[in-house]
Amino acid sequence: MDIQKKQKLLDLIDKAGKGSIEAAEEIAMAYFTGSLEGKKNLVKAKKWASYAAKHGSENAADILKKLS
Repeated sequence: MDIQKKQKLLDLIDKAGKGSIEAAEEIAMAYFTGSLEGKKNLVKAKKWASYAAKHGSENAADILKKLS
């Protein structure tokens, strides 16, 4: 993972940790598609999507449906 992508992921995790559902949703999508690490990580995608979906994210709920 290049430095810019790693920093973006760290920034998103920080925002999600502070309650940003949009950031959690973006992390879930990134892990689902592999856009940040260059490979998919469906375990992490499910974790972040579950968190975001519990807080009302419809996009995260869609990711969870695809993972089921």
